[in-house]
Amino acid sequence: MSVRIRRIRNAAVAGALVASLAGLGVVAGAPAGALGNGSACRPFAVVKADVHAAATNRERTLAALVAALRARRDPWSLNAAEIATLQSASTGISQLDATVQSGCYQTVDALRADVTPLFTGYRVYWLRVPQSRGIEAADRLGEARADIGGAATKLAAHVGNNAKAKQDLDAMNAALAAADAKLGAAPSPAGSIAALAGLAPAADMTADVAAMETARADLTSAWHALVDDVVESGACAA
Repeated sequence: MSVRIRRIRNAAVAGALVASLAGLGVVAGAPAGALGNGSACRPFAVVKADVHAAATNRERTLAALVAALRARRDPWSLNAAEIATLQSASTGISQLDATVQSGCYQTVDALRADVTPLFTGYRVYWLRVPQSRGIEAADRLGEARADIGGAATKLAAHVGNNAKAKQDLDAMNAALAAADAKLGAAPSPAGSIAALAGLAPAADMTADVAAMETARADLTSAWHALVDDVVESGACAA
């Protein structure tokens, strides 16, 4: 799923919470005294239920990302740090949810202050999903590059003086070099991949989105190069 679609999905969930508040007769941005300034706790049952659902969905998503990264060979040594970040985010979201569910809120503004970080402080769908999937893609491509590079080495021993085979092998090595330019040389990832792994949630996600798009473009280019390599390896073997 693209970054833009993730943003729309995240906005939709946040909008549902705003709608819940509106259902109480108060819209987002209403003055603090809109529900009265008495000392009694207000239940906000619908909003709290929506927050719990949103938090649970995010925790489930983070757990799936952790499982996916654990299944990879981690050629770039990026997975452990990302897994720790995802687990930390999950813990923070769980604690935020617990705070909201047990909180005593007299006004909608007080409730909003505790709820807002769920969307702005973690950026699960806007950042962590594409970030983790990008790292996973880099893992897969790094694994494929290692396998294809090994095949190229073996094929080189059998080319001999066959001009056509040598030409195909040269093309295969050129494709490997093109992939390396976008991926890096394991265990050192290329700049865009390293930048992707280092992104953090921000109030203004413009720079994050640009970095994610750059990494995506490089990963796509590397994928195309490795596909070309598979074609060339088939030609060499023919």
